[in-house]
Amino acid sequence: MATADTTLRSSAIVLRSDAGERYILLVKRKLGEQTVHALPGGTPHAGETLPACARREVFEETGLRITPNRCAFLLEAIDPAGVRTVDAVFLVGGDGGERPIRLEPHLEPLFVALSDLGKVTMLPPIAGYLRGLGNQLRPPSIPFLGNVWRAQCPEPDVSDE
Repeated sequence: MATADTTLRSSAIVLRSDAGERYILLVKRKLGEQTVHALPGGTPHAGETLPACARREVFEETGLRITPNRCAFLLEAIDPAGVRTVDAVFLVGGDGGERPIRLEPHLEPLFVALSDLGKVTMLPPIAGYLRGLGNQLRPPSIPFLGNVWRAQCPEPDVSDE
């Protein structure tokens, strides 16, 4: 979903621990001659909620089934060309220790050690923030109210008739 200058996205932070090391799920892709890493995610379809978009995109890009249950942060990025992206980034549960699989030929999903995030090129450049967030026992989250639209229904008239 986009306006003339803004794209709405939904992404997910999937953390895993193994042998005392913490890992985060990223997708690797080529961008021109450069190799970049990003959180799995994408643009919601018409009528799709942001958590549903994160769930669908993570499955499409990695084969992992997740439950976006807390919002980690809202991210705004304006790239050098002036394109604005607003991304709701969710903390998730439910990866079940499964290994990601390559489902899209241009994307390679992989778990990267938090200690190695400084060695990869992240787009947007949030590796330091993700490293700090991932090293917390219980990463902070913000409330996500979801779809709060309610049809305005008039109260029934219960006065004397």
